[in-house]
Amino acid sequence: MSVFKRGRGTHWHYYFRVRGVRYRGSIPEARTKKDAEQAESKIKQDVFEGRYGKRDTGTMMLASFIDDIYMPWAKSNKTSWLNDHYNSVTLKNYFGEKKLKEIQPLDVERFKSKRLATETKHDTQRAPASVNREFELLSRVYTLAIEVGKADANPCQRVKKFKLDNERYRFLTPVEEADLMSWLIGPREHLHAMVIVALGLGLRKQEQLKLRRDQVDFFRNVVVASRTKGKRNREIPMDVLDERVKPILWKLCENKKADEFVFVNPKTKKPYTDVKRAFGTACDLAELRNLEWHDLRATFCTRLAIAGYDAFTIKALMGHRDMKTTERYIRAHRLTRQVALIEKNVHKLATNEIRPPVLAAVSC
Repeated sequence: MSVFKRGRGTHWHYYFRVRGVRYRGSIPEARTKKDAEQAESKIKQDVFEGRYGKRDTGTMMLASFIDDIYMPWAKSNKTSWLNDHYNSVTLKNYFGEKKLKEIQPLDVERFKSKRLATETKHDTQRAPASVNREFELLSRVYTLAIEVGKADANPCQRVKKFKLDNERYRFLTPVEEADLMSWLIGPREHLHAMVIVALGLGLRKQEQLKLRRDQVDFFRNVVVASRTKGKRNREIPMDVLDERVKPILWKLCENKKADEFVFVNPKTKKPYTDVKRAFGTACDLAELRNLEWHDLRATFCTRLAIAGYDAFTIKALMGHRDMKTTERYIRAHRLTRQVALIEKNVHKLATNEIRPPVLAAVSC
């Protein structure tokens, strides 16, 4: 071990080489040679792992970092910051007052397992997808901590999320659409126009509920989706699939100012915050199982594929970041069409009459 004292000095010093690079310094905390040798071993380990010479980061409490740095950043940069606020409570309650550098991959694994084993507030089994969202938030917190110099490493990088079978694919058939529309009357009459617009433009629910008059351009015949999930505006022609959309929007936008909302509750004179309850009731009355509002957007995408639009156009109209998401809808449509074609051919083979060969006279 290369530790020593200089002359009559009281401090121990270290000196060693790694890959031709010299490392030396003092160890004022060491009182004995054994202390100095142990300190030198740790310094060598830091050199090998690339931590030598870096400042001591990660001393900030996780809870403090979330409250003081992450949440203000999320409010300014994420439309879904409120979800982060709710999920961050779970992280702060579980990890308590641990410092950023004290949370290791094994701690994250234990967090995942414990969260999955606990029931929800409704006494139901917690879904792996819910735990994944909390895990993703923790990872994003560490990513920001590294960016601002509050942490050196992200313990979530060595931990895998729960695998999910969540490639949901549900869309409305023309018959189902007719059944649904027949129940959008009375207390659910306000959904009639909203469902037609959703099926004709493929807007996400919040994009549609927050749609303002200045986003509906009748001169260019387009609706501009802004404040989107991907932070990128996109334009959808009003008549891309359904000619009913433009007259409905014209009536809804009549006499409204540029900053006023298109879909407004006539009772409260305020924009709708959600339509989950009314839409769910309509689906129950129409006996449509496993149908959610987001499936109207999937129906729009499927109908684009049926109409013959290419994948790049569909991707642009849907606002997908990844072509894989678009291909999932197109692939499902192709499989459905192929199955229908096979069933049709099998039916023809099964119903065709098989006739015995007929003898014919041949002249020699």
